Amino acid sequence: MRQLSLLPLLLMLASLTLLLPACGKREDPTAGLNTPAAPAPTSTASAPTAPPIPGATGSVAAATSAPTDPSSWTTSTREDPANLARCAGLVFDKPALWPWMAPSMRFRTLQYSVPGSGGSPSAELIFSVFIGSDGGGIQMNLNRWIQQFRPTDGVPARVEQSTKTINDMAISYVELEGSYAGMGAAAPKPNWAQLGAIIQAPGRTVYVRLLGPDKTVLENVSSFESLVDSVREGVSG
Repeated sequence: MRQLSLLPLLLMLASLTLLLPACGKREDPTAGLNTPAAPAPTSTASAPTAPPIPGATGSVAAATSAPTDPSSWTTSTREDPANLARCAGLVFDKPALWPWMAPSMRFRTLQYSVPGSGGSPSAELIFSVFIGSDGGGIQMNLNRWIQQFRPTDGVPARVEQSTKTINDMAISYVELEGSYAGMGAAAPKPNWAQLGAIIQAPGRTVYVRLLGPDKTVLENVSSFESLVDSVREGVSG
């Protein structure tokens, strides 16, 4: 009698043992529906770039591509082509009849003689170069140039100023006429003139002056302006 009463209980326990593992292996019906897909392989090819905008060649581009390392600059010598002036990584077209001459004073990087006509004395074409912020501000130097020209016989010195941009370089231009009192001069020199251009090139400032007797300077205004307007970066100097 005891054996018969225990048999149903043993069968029930066996059934429960078989059902429990099966319940543990049941799959989640939502599995895979919200699982993020594996990221796609990243391509190593460069993304296409938009075409350059016409006219977008500002001073930033010029500053990054300009040869601002002074060791790469070439300064013209007597043996160089007579129609070019090279200075501070820039190139200028100049009259071939303006001969090279050795710089006669400190802070003159390059110098040429500008002959006068009809017996008028020669003038000087002078290039001076300053790196970075050396040499002071633009307006400070313009004021210094202006103050060097004094009245002649009570007539105030003539001063004309203008600005322009050539090849992304800002240029301040001044034309002066009067009695010139240069640094260290014993007395002002009457009837003198100066054409001056301050060129703000990337990383440096180039000062260009045509200075001398007013007749010689003023008859070469067009030539000086053409020289300044021709300024461009030089590949090797």
